Amino acid sequence: MAKEVKAGNWLFRISDNQRDLQRASLGSSSYSHVWSAPNGERILDILAKGEDVVINTDRHNYVRSKSGGVSLK
Repeated sequence: MAKEVKAGNWLFRISDNQRDLQRASLGSSSYSHVWSAPNGERILDILAKGEDVVINTDRHNYVRSKSGGVSLK
């Protein structure tokens, strides 16, 4: 399980509460909120696929595209 992945020019990580996806630009240590898992789901794993990020939760799988949209996989 990955807690942090590089996708494009960004580092993505799972927050400590396992409900939020955060990102930082390469070379920065400051992360910002990107997405919250809906309906109390917990993020278990993230995987980089090119510039997209696959987000596996305890209920569903999502894809955050390079453009910023998040959809069910």
